[in-house]
Formats: sequence, structure tokens, C-alpha cells
Amino acid sequence: MLPTSGNSHHTVRQPEFNRFLLFGVSRRRALPVMRCLLLIITTLPLTTLAAQKSDGKAAYERALAYYEQKNYDSCLIAIKPAIKDKGSDAELRVLAAHCHAAKKNYADAVAHLRAVAEDNADRPGLREDIVALLFAQGRYKEARKAGYTFIEELKDADKPVSAQLSLNLARAELAYGNAAAALSLARDAKQSADAQTKYQGLITETRALIALANLTEADIALSFAESMREAELHALLRATIAELTWAKDKFPEDKRAEIVAQYEKLSRSENTEIRTAAQKNVERVKTAKAP
Repeated sequence: MLPTSGNSHHTVRQPEFNRFLLFGVSRRRALPVMRCLLLIITTLPLTTLAAQKSDGKAAYERALAYYEQKNYDSCLIAIKPAIKDKGSDAELRVLAAHCHAAKKNYADAVAHLRAVAEDNADRPGLREDIVALLFAQGRYKEARKAGYTFIEELKDADKPVSAQLSLNLARAELAYGNAAAALSLARDAKQSADAQTKYQGLITETRALIALANLTEADIALSFAESMREAELHALLRATIAELTWAKDKFPEDKRAEIVAQYEKLSRSENTEIRTAAQKNVERVKTAKAP
């Protein structure tokens, strides 16, 4: 989670369309295990290690102040001298990753997280975020490869696979065109006790079922998602299901206007992604003809 100004113990919900980094950054340097922010232990002599920690702390404090002001460039400048070495404090690299993600420099964000992974692959949220950031770059093949590698490593170590990792991999599979694999992973994700992950699992399940033309089950999955919260995305998915049902029925003319109306309403949405999708879909419905 991202930190908030003034109090790093509180978090803010990230937007549904851009929820990437799972772990957070904090003003405190020695955090308990339950906060899930672990420090890298090096083999430097004690005096050198102490000096490095002191320098790292000062850099972190300066950088975090910039981060909380959303001055990401200055944040990265403050961090840079302290993360030149491979053994740099993990929290500095995590903060750098947050800055790059905020600037949509996802490749740089991934590079910092992978550097952290070299010393602490089990850091909470690390695997999930790497897959999510690769997905955000449109590097779906790499996201899939990383996701399956992480899952294999966890299973070999007899460790549980997190619902969030399954969800992020499901999204990558769906974007890559593997709807069946995405469906299986999304159904794993929706078993999560975390409401956000469960909801996103249901939404991804709905999309996978739509891609597989299993509209009856897509309708059921979407109904469960709708029972959890209100979202404009639901209306877009409902309209998509209605359109595909109409197409399966060979485009009956008396249903065209109803579907056009659903998309036209969404084409006035303040959400750019929904508005753009609806505008494209409404033109398709208007010109669709039975073969």
C-alpha cells in the first residue's frame, strides 16, 4: 500500500484500474514483522554498516518527504546516491519503485523490485507487484512467465500461493488471450478473504467467461460482484453480455436499440476507459448485421 501524507500508518485504496504495489513505505526504520517491511542484513563490518544505515535513513527521510508531496523526481534524486550499491537498503528501493510506478515508469519500478528480490524473494507483496507492473507495461508474456515461476517456487517450498498473485497472473493470461487459464486463476483469487481481491477475482472471472462466450455463468459471476459494491464497470460488462447474447440470437432488430442505449449512456462516462470502450461498442452494434 502507498503511504499517506502526515501518517504512514494509514493507507489509501488505490484505483481499481491501477492497483499495483502491495507493500508500503514508512518513516520508521525498524518495523515489526507484522508490518511486513523487512530490512536487508549485510555482512559489512559493524562500523561500516552503522554508517550505511545512518546515511540510508537520512536519504530515506528526505526522499519520503518529497514522495508525500508527490514530487517524484526530487524523491528519486534524493534516493539515487544511497542505492548505487547492490546491498542498498530494501526500503529505499521500494520507495524508488513507488516513485517510478507513480510516474508510470513501470520498467524502472520492476528493476528496483527485482533488485530487492535478489536478497529477499519472500518479502511480502514482492512477487505480486512484479507481475502487476509487467502487466501494466503490456508485457503480458513476461508477466505470465514471472507469475508461473513464482508459483512454482512457492509450491516447491511448500508455501501458499497468494490470491493476489493468482489474480495478477489471471489478468496477464486474459490479456494474452488465454481465457481458460485466466478463468481457473480468477476462481482461485475470488476465494480470498480480502474483499478487494475477492471482488477483482469475480470481475476477472466475468471477463474470462465473456471471452469464452459462457454468458450464463458470466451473468452469475457479475451478479456476485454487483452484490459487493456499486461500480460503473458493471454496466459495461452487462451491456457486453447483452450484446453477445443478441449476436448469438442472430441480431434481432427489436433488441438493437436497447443495447445501443446502454452503450450510449456509458459513452458519457467520466471514466476515460469506460467511455472509450462504450463509444467503440456502440458503433459496432449500430452497424452489426446477421451473416
